[in-house]
Amino acid sequence: MIIALMACGSELGGGWTGTALLAGLGLALLPQIVLAAPARPAQAPSFARACTIALPETPPLFASEAATAADASEDEPDDDSDEEEDDDPPERGLILPGSATCLSITGTVSAGMQRDSYRASRLGPAPPSDTTSFSVSAAFRIATSHELSSGLRIGTAFGFTLYSPVDGVSENSIDEATILIGPWTFGLDASRFSFWTGDEFIFSTRVPSRTVGVIALELPLTESWTATLALEDPALGNASVTAPVGTGRRIPDAVGRLVYAQGGWTVHGALALREIPGTPSRFGRAGIIGATYEGEAFGHGWNLTAQLAGAIDGAPYIGSQLDARTVSRVLLASDATRGFSALVSGRYEWTEQIASNAYLSRYWLEVPLANQIRGEIRIDRLAANLVWTPVEGFKAGIESSIAWAKIALTGREIPIGLAGRQISTQVFVERSF
Repeated sequence: MIIALMACGSELGGGWTGTALLAGLGLALLPQIVLAAPARPAQAPSFARACTIALPETPPLFASEAATAADASEDEPDDDSDEEEDDDPPERGLILPGSATCLSITGTVSAGMQRDSYRASRLGPAPPSDTTSFSVSAAFRIATSHELSSGLRIGTAFGFTLYSPVDGVSENSIDEATILIGPWTFGLDASRFSFWTGDEFIFSTRVPSRTVGVIALELPLTESWTATLALEDPALGNASVTAPVGTGRRIPDAVGRLVYAQGGWTVHGALALREIPGTPSRFGRAGIIGATYEGEAFGHGWNLTAQLAGAIDGAPYIGSQLDARTVSRVLLASDATRGFSALVSGRYEWTEQIASNAYLSRYWLEVPLANQIRGEIRIDRLAANLVWTPVEGFKAGIESSIAWAKIALTGREIPIGLAGRQISTQVFVERSF
């Protein structure tokens, strides 16, 4: 099943949608097919029942005495805990008649109008003319949760996104196809190296996420610290769309991650090691540190995120999805590189319905090539939006961004529109269910 899903994930063109839906249904039914409890005597017909998706949980390796005491009294009613659960409600679903599996189907449909204007770089080709485009995307996710008689919980998830064609080319993608067994995750999922994903900005619905083939082990160390070890293969997921992936690789990427979450703080640190094909082959490495703080001031919620990533022969691991997409069009998988990316992002909630987001980032990469002293790629981005959410599941807004890109690679063809300045403004609506 996993191999079939990974093969499906590597085909991003049209014609995969029916296969994707069948694979999603296969994931939804997998816990019942493979891990079903022994047959029981016939029972009277029953109706579908409401349930919540409960993910597999692993107790911390080093639980504190305070946490142990809290677990012992968790059955006691607590008004404060009820309020916290309301602030972050669990994913809801249904238990179908004759089944012991909780099934949830969710989705998001986004539509918008975008205006792009360009100014050419002195080092690049002539820019395209200013354009106005209309884009529509739809993302769907199927999740299940099944608890065995032994107490072991099995979870599955399958998600995909359909994009409207751009210049006659569609970039439909599988975003998630995972099986969770205890602390283990298998399938297609987001890279464990990544931290900031830009979910607050509409560009995240316009560019495929960095999905990789992954086998991951997640171990809670304490109530605040969690460690993750993962093997990742970018060629099996959408990462091959936004980053150069070379052939002839013998081993997957190795990623180690440590996350701290306590109070309003989330701190993320990760290291990655990847094989670079060539003669001889070599290994690239990358590291990232990021932090988010969420707070409240004068009755208004806010948060601030900052991250810094560096890499030697590991360009796919730094920068945002947009940066990686640009770089993948001018770099080869075997190119020697070194560089860094930095980002600051913030959110402020003006009212319960209106919020604004902004971010500033820099991506810099040195690319030593033959017959030139130094190749360089530098991308600076600034973006901000205003989002209105009148009711749960619906939002509308306006977003504007400006990007400056300098690409100096002698002997490389630079596609039109990559180097120079680009200003984009878009109005969008989004409906979730």
